[in-house]
Amino acid sequence: MTEQGTITTTINLLQDNIQVPAYLAEPKEPGSYPGVVVLQEIFGINAHIREVTERIAKLGYVAIAPALFQRIAPGFETGYTPEDIETGRGYAMQTQASELLSDIQVAIDYLKNLPQVKKDGFGWCDSLISESR
Repeated sequence: MTEQGTITTTINLLQDNIQVPAYLAEPKEPGSYPGVVVLQEIFGINAHIREVTERIAKLGYVAIAPALFQRIAPGFETGYTPEDIETGRGYAMQTQASELLSDIQVAIDYLKNLPQVKKDGFGWCDSLISESR
């Protein structure tokens, strides 16, 4: 696959009356592209996750990375020191699966509503999430 130029931005997704920031990267060229949700590690939407999201967009996808710790640690982003790992693990232990799934679903829904995202399905995982509602 040929790499493309990208457009990146941070958006806010409204979920349960909470603004959940998400990093969005998409190909610069007009067209219809598949969508991908990038899930953060325990370090938040840091430089590494933004770079992963951008790499996916360069390959021809619209990629979004929602900030999954927003409910417990707004704006959290860290590095990889032992202290950072301890903090990130602590936040991960405080998360609730239902809230994480809800925040991921709002990111999927956001992608589905973008005109440049293909509307012919997101595959097997999307059907699993839709059936679990």
